[in-house]
Amino acid sequence: MGTANQNCWVLAGDWLVRAAGHGEWRTAADRGLDESGWQATPTVRRWWMDADLAGESAVLYRRHFELPPELAAELGGADSTARHDARWWFVASGLCDLGHLWLDEAYLGDLRGRHFEHAFEVSHLLRSSSDHLAAVEASRGAAHAASGAGSHLRISKSGPARIARSRALVIEASYDRAVLRVSATVDSSGTHRAEVTTTVLPIDDPDAGWSEDPTRPLARLGDGLAVSEPVLARGQNDLVWLVALEGPALWWPAGMGDQEQYCINIDVSIDGRSSHAVRLRTGVRTAVLRSGELYVNGESCGGRPGEVAAAQHDLADRGTYDDADAAGTMLCQQIALDPNVYAGAERGLRALAARAAASAADHAGHHPSVVSWQPLPPPGRRQWPRAFSPWAYRSMASAMRAADPTRPVLPPDRR
Repeated sequence: MGTANQNCWVLAGDWLVRAAGHGEWRTAADRGLDESGWQATPTVRRWWMDADLAGESAVLYRRHFELPPELAAELGGADSTARHDARWWFVASGLCDLGHLWLDEAYLGDLRGRHFEHAFEVSHLLRSSSDHLAAVEASRGAAHAASGAGSHLRISKSGPARIARSRALVIEASYDRAVLRVSATVDSSGTHRAEVTTTVLPIDDPDAGWSEDPTRPLARLGDGLAVSEPVLARGQNDLVWLVALEGPALWWPAGMGDQEQYCINIDVSIDGRSSHAVRLRTGVRTAVLRSGELYVNGESCGGRPGEVAAAQHDLADRGTYDDADAAGTMLCQQIALDPNVYAGAERGLRALAARAAASAADHAGHHPSVVSWQPLPPPGRRQWPRAFSPWAYRSMASAMRAADPTRPVLPPDRR
């Protein structure tokens, strides 16, 4: 079972799960493993919400599957020339704080960080056999989400270039003009001259949805449309560009104005054909601190961020932010370095903080409801432990300002 379209298949249903014993992850992907002691589960999820597994810190998942006929036909054979540019990915999202992923007994990589989208190219594995086996070892850090919304594993298709991550930040906003800073990491199979097309349109505009034709005129250059032609090298390419909007509709907190939103479409094309596209929702607004008071779009919100914005204690699923954006709710997004996830000594703390900050900015930076960031001690602690010495907050705050210079970074709550 699963949900499929031409370019994506979500692996739902028919999973097996069991508690992970010491060292059992080494055999989790073996085809000959005895599965008699495993229990069925409809999906890969936050297992600590299951009464039978609530006390387990780590579990193992397995699933045998065959690709649906439409995807198998699209994949083609190993010697197919018509589809040689297509790349196929095993994508894990929202699954666990720590984990590992296998396909057909081949180790794909680790799943460190629940709010990263982890993608591994598996074109060669899918073409080598029709019968496949996926295996996951999943464990949790010190912070637990309330539900498993948004957790899934899927197989998806792209062209020669795929957008691995994207971020959109509003660096300037007024009734006359707005400027968005958009960045993306593009994974390329080789050296290609690409065309990156970015459109920004009101969320209720009929053209704001997906367009299969990247040349379709959706906006004007310099006003909601930006086109660049970078040369992509093999591997990951970091791209940054600006998009201007003339006379934008601003997003306001509830009680101060309307909650106008925009849809950002980013499309990477190779040789005139769309290779991969992503879509983000955002609102045009600024948020700054003046004498400790929060101002949105130059207007006072009537207090400090901790007084007028609700604390969001952990990165949430995208639906939570979408609801806050639509309702005009202001959020103070708190970010904590979980020592179980970002394990390392003080010497490597800056790199770990930079990774956590980048993850937060990618995940929530485009949502206008998030008006500030607040680094916190690791979950379950009121103060920074010795392993995260007093300069840990400064490292985390500095990393957040580097990842997102458009929002204030608050000091930790000392209560």
